[in-house]
Amino acid sequence: MLGDCSAADAKSVLSVLCGRFTADRERADEPHESGSGRPTVWTVLFDTAGDPSGTAGPVGELSGQPVVEAQGGPLATQRLREVLAAAFTVHELGTEAGDQEVQMKLRLDSSTAHETRSA
Repeated sequence: MLGDCSAADAKSVLSVLCGRFTADRERADEPHESGSGRPTVWTVLFDTAGDPSGTAGPVGELSGQPVVEAQGGPLATQRLREVLAAAFTVHELGTEAGDQEVQMKLRLDSSTAHETRSA
C-alpha cells in the first residue's frame, strides 16, 4: 500500500517497483486521485519471488514523503526494500515479524544520498 502522497509521487514510486517486479497492474496504469477529498491509498501486489529484473528507468523527484506499507515473506519484503533504497532514501517507521510474514512501514524521500535508516 502506498499513501500520504500525491498521484505524481505515487507514479514515481510505482514506476520504480513495476520496473523491477511483475505486478497485478499494468505499468501504464496511471495513479489518480479519487477526488472525494478523502485520503487516497494505492495498492499493488508485486511478485518478488525472483531476483529483481529490468530497470526502473528515471526516478522522478518526490514532492512529499510517501509512506509504503508492505507485507509478505522476509525475502520478499527485503527485496522490495532494496529496490526502494536504490531509488529513494528509506526511513524505517516500523517492522513487525511473525512466523512467516513481515509487515513493514517505510517513509520515502528524494535524496542524492540514498541510504536506509531508522526514523
